[in-house]
Amino acid sequence: MLKDYPKEVTLKDGTKVTLKPFERKDKEALYEFFVALPEEDRLYLKDDVTDPLVIEKWARELNYEKVFPILAWEGQRVVGDGTLHRNLGGWMRHVATIRIAIARDFQRRGLGSAIARELFFHALRTGVDKIVAEMMEIQVGAQKVFEKLGFVHEATLKNHVIDQIGVKHDLLIYTKDMVAFWEELKTHEYFSEMSRPMED
Repeated sequence: MLKDYPKEVTLKDGTKVTLKPFERKDKEALYEFFVALPEEDRLYLKDDVTDPLVIEKWARELNYEKVFPILAWEGQRVVGDGTLHRNLGGWMRHVATIRIAIARDFQRRGLGSAIARELFFHALRTGVDKIVAEMMEIQVGAQKVFEKLGFVHEATLKNHVIDQIGVKHDLLIYTKDMVAFWEELKTHEYFSEMSRPMED
């Protein structure tokens, strides 16, 4: 899996970033990325990413089959983080959950879409049929991003989640059918152009 990386992608404004899976040696850079996020961006994340012990736990328990984490780098700086969470058994083993966080100065430049597509390709390679994205009703920007990526709003759970300051919110469930995505890929040129491995 790691042999397929790093990969270079070009954003809408011509900026080049490098995508590669999170490794234990990256934990300090990932922590710096999360701490640098504006407070309003961190407010709706599932974990308290300002706690270095949280990042340390992720690094210590790395398991790419269960959680596949992709980092986007500009030089030595992490500017984006995406994860695909899989169920390795049971009746939801064909379903995965996607989470994405982007540095404020890299938002609306196509980085979120680039990370999402990379995770889509990984989902296809590992037999995932359906991807779920969860967000609070107040995260209007995230809703628009996932809708542009082809996700469909399937459900709303009232007062289902609590943000980092203790406020309850509705949880929105968005899903994407990967079988349909595979068929779509066959008709687009970016299937062969997207995320080529970087040459040594």
